[in-house]
Amino acid sequence: MILAPLVRDRKGEHQGIFRDLQKGGFVRVRVDGEIHDLSEEFQLDKYKKHSIEVVVDRLQVGGTENASRLADSVETALKLGSGIVLISIIDGEERLFSEHFACPYCNVSLGEIAPRTFSFNSPHGACPACTGLGCNLEIDPGFVISDKELSLAEGAIQP
Repeated sequence: MILAPLVRDRKGEHQGIFRDLQKGGFVRVRVDGEIHDLSEEFQLDKYKKHSIEVVVDRLQVGGTENASRLADSVETALKLGSGIVLISIIDGEERLFSEHFACPYCNVSLGEIAPRTFSFNSPHGACPACTGLGCNLEIDPGFVISDKELSLAEGAIQP
């Protein structure tokens, strides 16, 4: 099943989304994990968080006869889901894919990947913590304070 996530954990009744999907010719929608027909009347609690995904297509992939249908369905789901598509496999496994350089789960995004991203000579590819050196210069308190029982006046800190 190919789904396009429209609402992810947001409060509201979302009646406009259901109307727009009906006008768009879609038949099924998954609300909070349950599949419903769009012909049904939806009364969502506006104070609870809801997740809404539109079912774009239900098909079994096994040969090349459905390749164009699969490509069209994924393209439609990406367009509806703002670049995110959810693939639900019959056994219950679901996979979330994004066409952006971002993680769909935690929203961490990356810049455009270029050759300079992988160059150690460029600051664009360097680690922000070590600036590309591969190590951090840190002070080891064990070497600075030789005896923790002594006070500063007694010579606890050794150069």
